[in-house]
Amino acid sequence: MRKLLGLVIMASMLLTGCGSLQGTVLEMTEASFILEVESDDSRQDPFQEIFMTDHTEFIGAVSSFEELKVGDHVKVAPFDTTPDIPYFLASRVTVE
Repeated sequence: MRKLLGLVIMASMLLTGCGSLQGTVLEMTEASFILEVESDDSRQDPFQEIFMTDHTEFIGAVSSFEELKVGDHVKVAPFDTTPDIPYFLASRVTVE
């Protein structure tokens, strides 16, 4: 049972990083920001609008959305959502 629980926890931690984006904040709106995405994948859009929720966690150089500024370098982890939600909801924003 302990081994199974350990495997589930490790799998959850690994999957949390899947789908994350990193890049530079280009523009701020009232409840979102535009991210210039750093990626070697040609299928990845170079710009992505990132939306916040009440549960979005901020880590690093800022502790809230209001402190985030254009030019900040960030890594964004998404909430696990269904495919019918066509936008990126940030679970965690790490600011360097």
